Amino acid sequence: MTKKHLTNSISKIIAIFLSVLIFTSCSRNNKEVISYYENGNPKLVYYTKMDKNIKYKVAEKMYYENGKLQYEGDFKNNERTGKWTYYFENGVVFSKCDFTNSKSGFDWEVYKMDKTKIVGSKDKINQVSFYPDGALAAIKIESKGKEKEYKFFTTYRVLEEREYKGNILNGQTLSFYENGNINSKNYFKDGMQDSVYLLYYENGTTQIKGNYKLDSKIGKWEYFKADGTPDGEEIYGQEGSLLKPRDTGLKYYDKNGNEIKF
Repeated sequence: MTKKHLTNSISKIIAIFLSVLIFTSCSRNNKEVISYYENGNPKLVYYTKMDKNIKYKVAEKMYYENGKLQYEGDFKNNERTGKWTYYFENGVVFSKCDFTNSKSGFDWEVYKMDKTKIVGSKDKINQVSFYPDGALAAIKIESKGKEKEYKFFTTYRVLEEREYKGNILNGQTLSFYENGNINSKNYFKDGMQDSVYLLYYENGTTQIKGNYKLDSKIGKWEYFKADGTPDGEEIYGQEGSLLKPRDTGLKYYDKNGNEIKF
């Protein structure tokens, strides 16, 4: 290679490098930390760009206090757009959604903490509600012929699972504590409580155990303390009348003021 050719080649390389540098500088988004945690870690981060001296937000990221990513996604015209991903604090994906098509209810994936998928792309989305940051607050779906609704804590853990039929509560309803333990378990038939009812303490021990029939308490209802020891019982007739009250020291009176003896 002649000296002239070598000089020309070097000039072309420099020109290409400068062009790439200029393009990168023009297209690079500016990172702005909007808020911090007390430990100094970033909490909310915006990515912006300038267009005709006007600043636009093009992306956003939220972090947990431990530095793990909580969610990330893009903006267009100051509105969420494209695919957004939300994460549990341990880094496991909670949900993926496409805000471009969110009104039509397509392209949703939702997972529990144990990575179990509870909403997939083949499920029909009937209703969706959001928290202010755009994360799911509740979603109602039809999956494999069943109608289900999931409600979530702000930490993305499941708050409640409900089964429906014809938009009326039918089947099992579960509610949870934020630590993942079951809060209550009961069943509905055509919108009325029916069958077993269970209420639990946050530590997992049973607090109340009984049965419903068409929204009325029936049979024996048992009560327990947090350590599992019995704490009284009630007995109801099949039509829902109270046959034996729980011994709480309270007295019962009829409309004439006479004490009712059970």
